[in-house]
Amino acid sequence: MSIFLTFPLLNAQLKSPVASPRANLSQNIGLVNISVDYSRPSKKGRTIFGNLVPYNKIWRTGANQATTFSVSDDIKINNQLVPKGEYHIYSVPRETRLDLIIYNKTDNWGSLKEFDENLIVARVVSEFIELPFSVETFEISFDNISNNGSTINIIWDNKLAIYYLDALTKDKMITNIESVLLKNPKPIDFQKAAVYYYEEGLDKEKAFKWINKAFESYKDPKYWQLRVKALIYNYYGMEKEALKIAKEGLKQAKKSGAPDGLNAMSLLVDRLSK
Repeated sequence: MSIFLTFPLLNAQLKSPVASPRANLSQNIGLVNISVDYSRPSKKGRTIFGNLVPYNKIWRTGANQATTFSVSDDIKINNQLVPKGEYHIYSVPRETRLDLIIYNKTDNWGSLKEFDENLIVARVVSEFIELPFSVETFEISFDNISNNGSTINIIWDNKLAIYYLDALTKDKMITNIESVLLKNPKPIDFQKAAVYYYEEGLDKEKAFKWINKAFESYKDPKYWQLRVKALIYNYYGMEKEALKIAKEGLKQAKKSGAPDGLNAMSLLVDRLSK
């Protein structure tokens, strides 16, 4: 009896914390989905750059297996083209900068002894920013996100490297808008087109035309639709009309009882009243 009771214990495996846990970061930027799969080592009292991570040698930009970087469409990093695909990220720390290398994905598990120049897709550089504090755990993040791009931030210990990502959105969006609006568009298509032109500071005439086209089909517009119309009317230069529309939107928000909507419309009315 005791043999059967203890047998499962012979196959049991002890679970323990991982020193450098794996993280998967996924972010939509413009029209592109970008993901980073990497391990996150911690400082643990060690000197990082120039010691644990030597200068002038290839670093896997994390720990354990190589860091993976995927993009669903073409982008640029520091103005260098990175085509749609899945890559490995390596870097070479220098005393004052971090060289980041986008590398065609291989079967290599960790770091590299040397680069095959034929597999380098992009090599970009960021001067280190010295921080007045120390970051315990290595991190890759996206920040300053807009319709058109973001920054890629690499931070550990007291050093930060920032790279600039261009999602190449504008040309894609203009082409998409022109295509969709020629194919039996819906009111929401006109609204989205108008909002994009407003947000990007593009053709005011088109934005004004498209928002009016959308509202031809809105029999009982909601406060969030009126908010968009007010913003675009103001952008077009029709300030009095924009304020009137915003006030109507505020009434709708009050009726809806939505706190966020009421706050947003109140702020807009205040802004347009000045």
